Amino acid sequence: MKNMQAALFIYLFIIGLFVGSFLNLVSDRLPNGKKFVFGRSKCDFCHETLKPKNLIPIFSFVFQKGRCSFCHKKLPLFYPLSEFMTGVSFVLAGHLSDFVYNPNVQSTILLFYYIVVFGFFITIFLTDVKYYLIPDSIVIPAIVFVFLSSVLFRVFDLVDLKRNLAGDEFGVYLLRTDYFNNHIFYSLKEFGFVLLGAIAISLFFLFLIFITKGRGMGFGDVKLGFLIGLVNGFPFGIFSIFLGFIIGAVYSLLLMLMKKKTIKDTIPFGPFLIIGSVITLLFGQAIWEWYSNLGAFII
Repeated sequence: MKNMQAALFIYLFIIGLFVGSFLNLVSDRLPNGKKFVFGRSKCDFCHETLKPKNLIPIFSFVFQKGRCSFCHKKLPLFYPLSEFMTGVSFVLAGHLSDFVYNPNVQSTILLFYYIVVFGFFITIFLTDVKYYLIPDSIVIPAIVFVFLSSVLFRVFDLVDLKRNLAGDEFGVYLLRTDYFNNHIFYSLKEFGFVLLGAIAISLFFLFLIFITKGRGMGFGDVKLGFLIGLVNGFPFGIFSIFLGFIIGAVYSLLLMLMKKKTIKDTIPFGPFLIIGSVITLLFGQAIWEWYSNLGAFII
């Protein structure tokens, strides 16, 4: 069983490497209004069409010593970085969806969901780092996808619950009571809190834009905040934003201590929000329980 799990993790990582190469292409072409579905990959400098041997994720970069094999100019680290990040994100998707440990229809659907979400996250991460831009053409489809997925997941859960109750002798009795209706109400209430949390995050960012006159962040961060609120849910969406602020502040402080940035310089904020979101997806529940237990201990 462990060998099978290890093989699935490796398989997901390798697929992620190749997808990462594509996401890096998207992050370059989409903000510049270029098509990314059609057309061969070319060198950014000499525009020579790349051969299959130049397109092997990470390995081509290493074997070419980080340089174009045609013009020999130094290639950006974004190439191997995006590939490695996506490979890791596919592994995380396999873990979060439970697909690696228990492959079935439900975990496969969740695997696809997390892969798509992480694909959006990585593309936004790259465009913000490279161009200080979070394009609507990326973040809005991401919001629509997560919103619709969240609705469908809840509908499927309710349909599955009703089917199971109808097939059980005691469940039939429960259907005659308010048991199922209470579940519908709870699901609507929980999703309502998720939406309110996402809206609250966006309004908070709008407030920051207002008081800083747009110097602190942009409207792309407002939409990204809403997306993270949907992805992480309530209250973990708010926690992920808080964590992103901490990570961003620490990073900015380190840059100033190394005299690479000054307090007047700006840095892309989206990547820190995404990092905070991913950390919360992985460890949010454990951190929340630790914090709750710590609060109880102090009181």
